[in-house]
Amino acid sequence: MLRKSLISFLLLTIYLGSCLLIYTDENKENTVEKAKIENSNTNYLDNSIVTKNDVIATLEIPKINLKRDIYSLANPHNNVEENVTILTDTENLIVLAAHSGPGDIAYFNDLDKLILNDTINLTYKNTNQLYKITNIEEQPKDGNIEIKKSNQKRLILTTCSKKSNNKQLVIIAKIEKDDLT
Repeated sequence: MLRKSLISFLLLTIYLGSCLLIYTDENKENTVEKAKIENSNTNYLDNSIVTKNDVIATLEIPKINLKRDIYSLANPHNNVEENVTILTDTENLIVLAAHSGPGDIAYFNDLDKLILNDTINLTYKNTNQLYKITNIEEQPKDGNIEIKKSNQKRLILTTCSKKSNNKQLVIIAKIEKDDLT
């Protein structure tokens, strides 16, 4: 079990080590800021028992019949070989990734069926949040995701493109409703 966890950790580390978010300032066309997607797996090899408290969110996309728990950044179950994975979690940005294609772990296989204005529900830290898809694009699969800077709360979903081996599907959704607002 420990060997399987270590292999999954190494695969995730390699994947995440190459991931960057590139923010483009909406007001300055040529201004680009790079920010690493951080996944702090400091307790990854800790043999502690996973509890429901380790689940920090539940992602639900009714249109594609998807409902998955999201584990904390430090949890060993926060990896693409098991689940939808949280890559970054800041005040205004959450980035989630998962496999697409064949297999039982291809949780984002149907993301390509989503269209603009479709909704995504995220129960995050005991807050129900409703997001609306505002942009769908394919970007080079080079470890980067390019998005415009914004002060608005956003959810980014990403997976491999079905159309091209060297592209990734990037879905950007903005908050529509938050229990706390």
